[in-house]
Amino acid sequence: MNVLPGDLQHANELLECCDYCLARARVAQFGRDLNEAERWVKEFLRCKRDLDKLIERKKEHDKLVRLVEEMQRNGVDVSIVARMGE
Repeated sequence: MNVLPGDLQHANELLECCDYCLARARVAQFGRDLNEAERWVKEFLRCKRDLDKLIERKKEHDKLVRLVEEMQRNGVDVSIVARMGE
């Protein structure tokens, strides 16, 4: 899974939550309790949305890393640029 190392445990928990929610939704569907199935699907979507945020955070991080590398290749002292933002 493409997430930041510090987010890996949380991402795994969210993935397990997604699996559990889908299984519960399926059981509710087999039991003809569509309202319960819908509740579990909504919970799945919440977990999936949180997981997507972690994945997007990694993508943004990777973009910044590439930007810094490009600036360094072009001779920009990134430490000076960082201090200017403080």
